[in-house]
Amino acid sequence: MKDFPVIISFYTLDTPYQIEVQNLIASCEKYGLETSIEGVESMGSWELNCAYKPYYILRKVLDEKRPVLWVDADGVFQREPSCEDWLSSDLAVRTEPDVSDTHPSKVISSTVYCNPTQKGIDLVISWAKTSQNQLLDPMRQGEFWDQTALRDAILDNPMEAKVASLPLSYAKIFDHPGDLAAVKDPVIEHYQASRRYKKLIER
Repeated sequence: MKDFPVIISFYTLDTPYQIEVQNLIASCEKYGLETSIEGVESMGSWELNCAYKPYYILRKVLDEKRPVLWVDADGVFQREPSCEDWLSSDLAVRTEPDVSDTHPSKVISSTVYCNPTQKGIDLVISWAKTSQNQLLDPMRQGEFWDQTALRDAILDNPMEAKVASLPLSYAKIFDHPGDLAAVKDPVIEHYQASRRYKKLIER
């Protein structure tokens, strides 16, 4: 599809994600979307694999030198996307308006847009550093989520990057009651493969 960002993702080799991602690839082909999707070796745990996401996005936006749209490997395009207003932002991600800034689901990082602007790149670098700090925090008690690291990087944002909120139609969870009620015709639907597969990745 002309003028739409290249779709990027990775999946862990020799895991069920390698099969799951085929649905994403097929849906991109259906709508003529350019892709750059790679298999990578597992980092050793589900958390470590998640923490690799901002590093991967950074590498891709620098390599491609054009806008990229990250979609988790369990995502599927259900209809053709359009050139939305958020494409002019430095970064765009789904932010939930009805929860507090401290809520772990304030930011939903299953779909993330990054423009190759300096502010967009700097914000992804901040996300990567925040992920590393949170993952390695000796006082950490809960499970690491890359979306909470992105939330914190966005809240900090000293470079004042322009961050847009993606419509829910770009980050719908297939069985979430609120998402089901709010979005009948999603662009991207996510199938929450981590529920099924995270325990299969050795910790």
